[in-house]
Amino acid sequence: MLEEVLLPNVEWGLLQEILKRNFKLNTLVIIGNCEVVYEGRASSKASEARRLIIIKEDGSLLIHEGVGIEPINWQPNASLISNISDEYFELTAIRSRPREVVKVFIKDRPHVMVLKLRKGAFTIKGTEDDLINYVASNPSIIEENAKLVAREFITPHGRVDVILRSANDELILVECKRGMADLDAVHQLLRYVDYYRSLGLKVKGVIASPSISPQALKLLLKNNLSYVKVSMR
Repeated sequence: MLEEVLLPNVEWGLLQEILKRNFKLNTLVIIGNCEVVYEGRASSKASEARRLIIIKEDGSLLIHEGVGIEPINWQPNASLISNISDEYFELTAIRSRPREVVKVFIKDRPHVMVLKLRKGAFTIKGTEDDLINYVASNPSIIEENAKLVAREFITPHGRVDVILRSANDELILVECKRGMADLDAVHQLLRYVDYYRSLGLKVKGVIASPSISPQALKLLLKNNLSYVKVSMR
């Protein structure tokens, strides 16, 4: 059974054959100079640079650069099309709903790895409920002299994990995340904050988590919301 194959400086014709034989059977890792274009709900273009391209067994495509933990582009469970021109090898990942297309234009002879990865046991210590209870029991970690008002309070937009009241009588809505807080967490918090403000209440919003993605932090600060680093470890 295949475990690992490493091929340096792969010709484009061979790369096309490797993709055809291994797509949705094995994990593929491609390292090469490429441009990346995204078209969908928005659009973006990444100029030519050496990047890491990962195609997982479920068809997910991820494109990484040398820094950061998040891919610069990704496509979940995509259909894959490849074409060869005189100037580049074009790899197109298509998602139908919503319609999104990621095109990768590989300009050199890339290094390619074909891998059979395995799924092992995964144990998590400390759940999101534990974090919610911890914040609710220790409101001062969010803001000094804050008092607990409610936990897991139901609104038309979902459950607010923790609601506190500040010393100056302002409500503090806390969205707790056991892992890294992402853009979805910020959007959820914004929905809560907008809802309470529509009721004429003075509120502010806080994300509480062990870490937060750069994009999420940027959106958080843009909307005058706050982040508090909280870890259960």
